[in-house]
Parts: sequence; C-alpha cells; structure tokens
Amino acid sequence: MRFALGILLAAALLSGCATPLDDLLEGGYSEAKVQPAPASLVGTWTGSMGSYLVTLVVEPDGTGRYCHSWNEKNAVSLLKYDGERLVFQDGARAELISASSDKLILKPSYKHAKESVLRADRSLRAASLYCRSALR
Repeated sequence: MRFALGILLAAALLSGCATPLDDLLEGGYSEAKVQPAPASLVGTWTGSMGSYLVTLVVEPDGTGRYCHSWNEKNAVSLLKYDGERLVFQDGARAELISASSDKLILKPSYKHAKESVLRADRSLRAASLYCRSALR
C-alpha cells in the first residue's frame, strides 16, 4: 500500500499536476484571511464533492462548518471564506464558481477536479444522518 501511494505521489509530482495532497501539505487554513461572505453564499448547503456527501454551513462573517460522510467515515471541521474560495480546516480549498439562493457551485483547486453542485438545505433534509445530527 505504501509503495502504491509513493508511486502515485511521485507520478503527480513529476507530471506537474496539482493534487488534493498539495493543499493538505500546504496547510493554508490557519493563514487564510477571513472575509465576509456574500449574501448568496451564506446558509446551509448539501451535495456531493467527489465520493463524499458534504454539508456546509457558511456564516455571514465568512466562517463556517464543513461536515462530510463517506463509507461510514464522518467528520465535522471548520471552514473560512477568503474572498475567492472556501478554505477547509484540513487545508483543502474550493473555488467559488457561483452561488444563488438555491444552488452553490464549487471547484476544488486541484487539476482535473470536477465542479461540485450543492443545494440549499436549511432543514438538513439532504444531509447525511451524521451531519444532520452534528450540525443542529
């Protein structure tokens, strides 16, 4: 397993592609400067980011919480809005593509990542059971 991970990491480094690991190793959460969130971003959002079902709670001051669930792995962490993107506590980042009253589109910062569409979910009906409980 370590060998396979080493090969994958070496291939990514040699190819010059940004990987999700780049953001995590950079650890930019503590350095991210919080900016007030646009009104269209403020709220509770649920959708898929890759294989994870995620729920974001974004406050007007640009801070918030990020909950995700996948394969019985669940976690809640913090997030910051820096004026252009969401920066998650683990260092991952997602660029804000658009936000409206019912739809939020984010794009993770690594190359070849697909845009993620999250829907307004104030009642947490679409959230995982874990996130529904953790974010109430």
